[in-house]
Amino acid sequence: MHPHKHRVLIVEDDPEIRAALEDLMVGEGYDVSLASNGADAIELLEDDGDLPCAVLVDLVMPGMVGQELLEFLSSDSTLSAIPVAIVSASPQLAPRGYTVFKKPLDLPPLLDFVKHVGA
Repeated sequence: MHPHKHRVLIVEDDPEIRAALEDLMVGEGYDVSLASNGADAIELLEDDGDLPCAVLVDLVMPGMVGQELLEFLSSDSTLSAIPVAIVSASPQLAPRGYTVFKKPLDLPPLLDFVKHVGA
């Protein structure tokens, strides 16, 4: 697997927020992969030969929640190198060590995070 400098994986169960984040990233020239929960995200990561430059993860989702996805990513030597930001209405649930963006989102700092890690 190789990192893809211009691909972002968005893991978000809310279709409106997922679409807004996709529009933002596509508008900035990024390719976007979308997942509605952690299990879908893992499937995308395992099936795709190109790793994203960043993963944006909601914490509270149906099925596999964000915390479980974070544990999976951190337990894999290749996937643990991907920068992850948490995008959540419940930032207090975020484990230490992650960049956290609270919903409702202030988009410029989120975009700055992706641009910085994807450079």
